[in-house]
Amino acid sequence: MTSPVDKLKAIIANLKKLTDQEEAFIGKRAFEQIAALTSQKESLLAEFDDIVRELDASELSEQLIAELDAIRNKAEENAAILKATAQGVREARARLKKIREAEFNTGVYSADGAALRNPNASTITTKA
Repeated sequence: MTSPVDKLKAIIANLKKLTDQEEAFIGKRAFEQIAALTSQKESLLAEFDDIVRELDASELSEQLIAELDAIRNKAEENAAILKATAQGVREARARLKKIREAEFNTGVYSADGAALRNPNASTITTKA
């Protein structure tokens, strides 16, 4: 039978692998793969919580604690990058919306005030 500490070591190794994969996917902008990792991380963290409840603090070595800190730091870095990326996408969408609205509201008119541009058309018409 596997000891709780050995189970914890395996979970930590898997969490490290997942955070490394997440970092690689962030670099590649492979957001679908990042989303797929979320359920795996949640499952591992639930297992982690269950095992930690069974352990006495004295059973956790300095090495395990250091590995957990490193994983936590990488996960926080990944989360910060993802948050900044999401904010950038929201800002880009808002800017594009403003540009489209400005284009829609800017018209070309003839001398008598008639609109020469149909906002839904893809071309501008001219009159002689």
